[in-house]
Amino acid sequence: MSRFSIAAAAAGAALFATPAFAHGVAGAHMFVSTLLLDDPNVADEASLPTFVRMPQAGDGGTTSTANSLGIEIDKRLTENFGIGVSTGYAWMETPGQKTVGGWQNVSLTAKYKAYVNPEHEFMLSLGVTRTFARTGTTGARGAALDNDDTSSTTPKLYFGKGFGDLPVGWLRPLALTGTIGFAVPDKKLKGAGLDPVSGDPIFNNGLANQWQGGLSLQYSLRYLETQVKDHGLPEWVARLTPLVEVAWSSPASRPNNGNTQYLIGAGVAYTASTYAVTVEALIPGNRQSGTHTGLVAQFHLYFDDLFPNSLGKPVSQWR
Repeated sequence: MSRFSIAAAAAGAALFATPAFAHGVAGAHMFVSTLLLDDPNVADEASLPTFVRMPQAGDGGTTSTANSLGIEIDKRLTENFGIGVSTGYAWMETPGQKTVGGWQNVSLTAKYKAYVNPEHEFMLSLGVTRTFARTGTTGARGAALDNDDTSSTTPKLYFGKGFGDLPVGWLRPLALTGTIGFAVPDKKLKGAGLDPVSGDPIFNNGLANQWQGGLSLQYSLRYLETQVKDHGLPEWVARLTPLVEVAWSSPASRPNNGNTQYLIGAGVAYTASTYAVTVEALIPGNRQSGTHTGLVAQFHLYFDDLFPNSLGKPVSQWR
């Protein structure tokens, strides 16, 4: 469940009492949506779409480009518990070859917001994600798009911490969010001998266990204007949150046929009461993650502000 909402500096103090700040708030701090990892909040919202474009070095000096349009819809069942479903369409462009495209596997996430400490601007949530194999494009096209051929379950922990209790004023708009998960596939990866020609190991179509996680560092200009000092920033500037995030994954069992990978996102989020737009440059953190800089952009809708009496409220009033 994702993601954000910010207020203009001119009206920031008053807006703290409005429904717009139901999104990811702990005390005076709001955690904006991040694009490489999920934020700790539970809300009614949708990402329509998330666009990713990532060049990748190929054989023979060619450069292929991986693209995707992702869709995610999140719904609260109670005030603090919700589910989200995500999928997307991906395609690979390679010079001189036919474009390969197809649907990605469907993932379902359940998340419970377990603890919020307003005084210390802290939020903690627990969740689990189930990715369903063969719900997207299968066969050779699916393999080219990295659609796994076995389902997996990933328990996760999410957190957010604002720096509002620091004594240095200009540091207080900072916030740190993060997640960590452990993916367990239904079918384990097993060795099947060596290729008689290349001598490389051959594996079945299972998967190794995997650690997944990430951190984001955000600087809220809204928080700066309303909680530290009013600098008279223009309204559109006060809605901006510069951010940097790092996502990583690493094999956690043997045998495995993968590597530890790091991906860095650096950009800015523009957040209004009913929608948000975030754009980041994608920077490979190591050779295994790629060799070229890419782009990720997202348009995000808040149903609790757009439809407060229908889609934007929990199904049940239980917490």
